[in-house]
Amino acid sequence: MSVSSKTIIRFVFAVFFFSIVLIVPDVVQSKNQILTKTVMVMGTGKIHQKNPAKAREEAIAGSLVSAVERVAVELFPLESLVRNFHTFNEMIYDNTDKFIQDYKVLAEFPSKNNYRVMVKATVSINTLKKLMSSAGVLLEEKPLPRILVLISDQNLEDRLPKYWWGQKKYFSKSFSINALVETIKTKGFPIIDTHIIAQNTRIDPLYDTPDLNDTEAVNLGLSSQAGVVIVGKSVASRSPNIIGENIKSFKGIVSARAIRTDTGTEIAATMRTSVTTNTNEIAGARDVLSRAGSLAGEDLASQIVAAWQKQKEQFNILEIIIEGTGDIANFEKLRRIINNTSGVKNLQIKELKPDEATIMVDFQGIAKELADALMLNTSGSIDINIYEVSQDRLRIELMPG
Repeated sequence: MSVSSKTIIRFVFAVFFFSIVLIVPDVVQSKNQILTKTVMVMGTGKIHQKNPAKAREEAIAGSLVSAVERVAVELFPLESLVRNFHTFNEMIYDNTDKFIQDYKVLAEFPSKNNYRVMVKATVSINTLKKLMSSAGVLLEEKPLPRILVLISDQNLEDRLPKYWWGQKKYFSKSFSINALVETIKTKGFPIIDTHIIAQNTRIDPLYDTPDLNDTEAVNLGLSSQAGVVIVGKSVASRSPNIIGENIKSFKGIVSARAIRTDTGTEIAATMRTSVTTNTNEIAGARDVLSRAGSLAGEDLASQIVAAWQKQKEQFNILEIIIEGTGDIANFEKLRRIINNTSGVKNLQIKELKPDEATIMVDFQGIAKELADALMLNTSGSIDINIYEVSQDRLRIELMPG
């Protein structure tokens, strides 16, 4: 039998085999999405001036706060709540009514000095997740991206902006950048040390400009293995308003945007301004720059967290081209591994060719994350070579085994 005849027979068998596989779908256990959670809580109100009605209201209000707190503690990672405890408290106490879908007082008892209630409360998980995520609280402890800061700095005495990535490496203390970096660090983001990069890396003169465009910023970020770059500028200036002879007015502006290095997509942007008065120019400039930097850091951190969380939750259509499918047994193993990988759903075989197949999947994440998962899941089972990873495509070679 000729080689071409063998290839045709193998291909016909593969088509027949996978038509059977596609007729019998994988068993998928459907789970209803949990939108609410009902909890039992108790609350106490202090009776003042013989007013039990007001004490009852306080007891109910306190029990509803406890209900939201209990659900939040179960829902969010401990590290994320500890790191954002101040924000968490403000969010819970200022928005309790938004989280409570309904409640019922099951029992109540007024004593001499206190009014106690037992309440059954239904908490909206969707609302809780949405508001906490928008405030920068992570829904799960997935690794946060390394951030490279590319912000130019122009203080009162500077004629031109200064920046660390130029041929003249500027590392003087920047109040705005330091404040921005420290604020972002408190949210758990790893910040790349620009001093180390500048001292150990030759940066192309092409990037010697204070106003980097998105492509230039992304290229610098990729060379530093950053997942996100923050690019922008910080400017301090004297305002024309003067109080008396000695008190002067100062204004600081920090404008910045955050860009993902894997996709080049802008995921956050801010422009914050601070104004103050002072008799001392150095102190005045320091105050406005520090304040503007801190505010900008808060803005960017919460937006990046929200974008990171959204990217984790949304499904993307990915194409997987597999070579070496002539080995039917190994191909079927890989297909099952892909289908059982966390975050994968709706696997479909789009096209079959002799020794090659194209698969489409919905994946909760990006192509690189799926590639990393497949390398881990196939270890010790089958040998694969993932030799191309783009935004929406993987190319995999099944190695002979």
